[in-house]
Order: sequence, then structure tokens, then C-alpha cells
Amino acid sequence: MHRRIRVMVVDDEPRLRRGVEKLILSCGEEWEVIGSYNSAVECLEAFRNQEMSFDLLITDVKMPGMDGLTLIRTLKETTNFHAIVISGYDTFTFLQTAIREGASDYMIKPIDRDEFRIQLTEIKKEIISHRQKVAMIKDMESKVFELTHVKQQQKLSEFIWQQDIDLSLLEWTRDFPNGNYRLLYFSIDNISQKMETFYKEDWALWKFALNNISKEMEGQLPLTSWQWSGEDLSFWVLLHTEEERGDLPFDAVEFANELKANIKRFTPFTCSVAISREVKDLTILSNLKDELFTYIQFRLIYGGNQIFSSELVEKWNGNQKDMVSEKVLYQMKKIIFSLDNESKEHTKSQLTIFLNMMESLESPSEIKESLQLLGIKVIHYMMNHTQIKEGMSLMDELSSFTTRTANLFELRIKVFEWMKKVLNVLERKKEEHTHNPVYAAKQWISQNLAQNITIKKIADYVYMNPTYFCELFKNETDETVLDYVTRLRLETARELLTRKDLKVYDVAKMVGYADAKYFSKLFKKHYGETPSTYKEKIILERS
Repeated sequence: MHRRIRVMVVDDEPRLRRGVEKLILSCGEEWEVIGSYNSAVECLEAFRNQEMSFDLLITDVKMPGMDGLTLIRTLKETTNFHAIVISGYDTFTFLQTAIREGASDYMIKPIDRDEFRIQLTEIKKEIISHRQKVAMIKDMESKVFELTHVKQQQKLSEFIWQQDIDLSLLEWTRDFPNGNYRLLYFSIDNISQKMETFYKEDWALWKFALNNISKEMEGQLPLTSWQWSGEDLSFWVLLHTEEERGDLPFDAVEFANELKANIKRFTPFTCSVAISREVKDLTILSNLKDELFTYIQFRLIYGGNQIFSSELVEKWNGNQKDMVSEKVLYQMKKIIFSLDNESKEHTKSQLTIFLNMMESLESPSEIKESLQLLGIKVIHYMMNHTQIKEGMSLMDELSSFTTRTANLFELRIKVFEWMKKVLNVLERKKEEHTHNPVYAAKQWISQNLAQNITIKKIADYVYMNPTYFCELFKNETDETVLDYVTRLRLETARELLTRKDLKVYDVAKMVGYADAKYFSKLFKKHYGETPSTYKEKIILERS
């Protein structure tokens, strides 16, 4: 059933206005008068104050203050509607003016009832037809959005499990909207034990239930999101907020907490959640994945059913005063500072002081808590300065020392060996570090165009965390790493295409594109012609 046709009537003659209202209502139940005004100014104020929605405006032309045609023109600036003007003038000039100002029809006073009903019938057909077109367009837009969203979700699902993906294969990330992104990883706690509790059939049902819970909550979000499955019962959620909507009151941690609580409420599971920092560049999604895998393992120390993120780990680091003495905390800061100074000897001397403090602690629990906190601080430092995969294995190793060592002397030796491994990892990651990492990165890219180029490889080369590196690169060059690599490869390809001895597929390989068809498609997108056409044109010009 069609919704009612909403009408506003404006006329400074009360008797005529009431007569028009009665005529409208006599045309059937589908008609509704939502406003009756004795002036154009009164009607305009009501529309602006009440944010009224209407389909048809019937207005007199000659009125004090503002005439009917000016009212139509003013309202048309902010909303769409049909309009009928009522006038005592019957001239061609008036008719032209009325149509120019947006009137659908006009009537001459006195109003003929039968003619009025005929006009409303015709306008009703136009309004219904317009509604159907709008509904059809919205339906088509919705289907296009759903199809695009599904394709994007598939890309995300495939991408997050792949390693060492060349930037040339990440052009699809450009189809995502600009703005800020946060990646969330939901992982069921004690999964191995839970799997032994249920039959295989039950497991499939719980997976379905978890998917429904997360999808229902996702549908209530005031922003765009994507969700896809991980291993076992884990799943991923990517959240997007538009930059221009900076006032959007959305908290990713609050969303994660609510979803985590619903999982605990409606299923026999609890889950932990790892949340990435906010990023703008989706080409580093694979690096964010590794970061979240590291964070989720902190539940081995802090327990499950919790949220883990860079911000929260830093907060935990700052809330250890009740567990660890100020003196020990200060010494930990000195150790971290020594890592920044890149002096192995200085780090070892600061670690020696720390271990001397350990020997003076009163209980094994204090020693364990102090070592665990040191591990968290060191791993957090490593994650903020370079992408590491050894982080949690190093953390587990340090945590095991208090239960697997016979005395403090043996503990001291093991902690020294552990720190040596940390320093070796940091040194290995630091293949080259310059005062200008962006310049060094550009140099490396230009020398490796034919090779597999990934964000991680570039960031490792300049000894930076991939997320921070991408932000720095964008801030200093005003283009993303993907933009730069693509532009440099295609510009180099144009130069190489001028050589007669090189085929198109040769050039494609020389600039890092294994698929010549994909290279041609990308070349045409950027330059408006295929590589072969460009090559033929250059050869003709030179002959």
C-alpha cells in the first residue's frame, strides 16, 4: 500500500484555504493535509523548524510579505515536491513565470471542483511514479553496494592469509573508501579444550551462532564494516569511519566489549579480542594481522576474555606500580632507553643492574612479575619499531625461566642469553637505517622494481614498523607507498617501451608485473592507451 500523499496549503484568504483543504480530502483516503498556512513566511518557518516532508504544495500567488512563486523557488532549493499555484491572472507571461519557478500546474480563481479533482488525479500518478522510480534506484544502489561489499569481503579474506604480496597485486584496495580503518580479531579462548567438549555437528552450529551474533551487532553500527572467518571459530572485523565525519561518536573498544559480552551470554564460550591502531592505508593489512596475532597471545599472561591493543598494553605498562617497585620500573625504562641508543654494551650493563635488583626481591612472585613486565615492555618496543614474528616466542621463553631454573645464578645467565637474542633480532631487522627513511625507501624501491615489493620489505629495509612507515611516507610525499610504486613502475615501463628490442611482456616483467595482461590493463587505466599502442606510436614517430 502506498503511503499517503502529504499536502501543504498556503493562502491568505481563510475561506478559500478551508475550501481547498476540503476538496483535497474529498479526493480519497490517500490524501493528507499536513499544514495549512495564511502566509508564505509562516509556511517557510514551519518547514524549517519542523523539518517537514511533503509531496504537494498548493499556494496562492498574491500574498503579503512573500508571494507564492518566491515560496516555491525557496523551498525547491532544499527539497523536491510538486506545486499548484492559484491565481486570478490568466496570462501567458504568468504561466511562463510559474513554470520557471517550479510549478507543476496552476488554477484560475474561482476554482472549479471537477477540474481540481482531475488535476490532483494527474499529480497523484506523477507522485506515485516518482516514488516507484526512487525506490527502484535505491534498490539497484543497494544491490550494487551489496555485490561490491561481498567482493571486498572476499578480497580481505584472501589477502589476510597471504604472505609477501607484491604491491602490484593490491590495486583492489583503491576501491575501498578513504578514511580511517581499525582491524579487530576475535579469538575463542581455550579453543583446544572446547573442541574436545562438542561433537562435530555441534561445532558447526556454534560457528553459525557466533556468525549471527557478530552480524547482528555489525548491522547496528553507524559505519561501514566487513567481516570474514578465520581459523576454527575466530573471525575478523574491519571498521571504517569517514574522515569528514570526525564527530562520529564511535568507540572500537566499546564495540568489541559488547560483542565479546554477547558471545559469553549466548554461547558457552569466552573470547579475546585484539584491536589494531587506526590506519588509513589498507595495503598494510597483512602487517596488522601479524600485530594482532602477537597481541592476542598476551592472554597467556593476563588471561582470556579480554581486549588487547597497543594502547591497552601501554596502559598496563603504566599500571604496574602495585606489582613492581618504582625502582625496578625505572630500571626497566633505562633498559628500553638503551635499546633506542643502539648500544649493546649499554643494554647489558643496564640489564645487569636490573638482575641485581631481582636478587634483592623478597618473593618468587615478585621476580616472576618483574620479568613478565620486562618482557612486555621489550616486546612492545620491538613491535613499535619493526614488524616481528619472534615476539611471543621470546615472551614465552622469558616467562618460563622462573619455573625452569634452579637458582638466581642460573636465572641471570638465561636472562642474559634472552636479551642477546632480542638484540640479535633488532640488529637483523636493521639492515640499513638512515636519517631520511623515506629517501632510503625510494632508493630501495627504484633498485628493486623487478622484484617482489611488499610494505614489510620496504619497512624492514629502513628499520621501521610498517604502519608508522606508511604514515610517514604519506605525510612526506603526499602519496601512498602503493601510489609511488605503481607510478614509478609505469613511468619506467614507458621508457622501456621505447626500445625496439623489448616486447610488452618483457617490459612487464622488468618492472615487476608477472601478468602481462594485468600490466596492460593498469597501463591503460593510467595513460589512456595500451602499452602496445603506445609502443607502436613511439616507433612510428621515430621512423
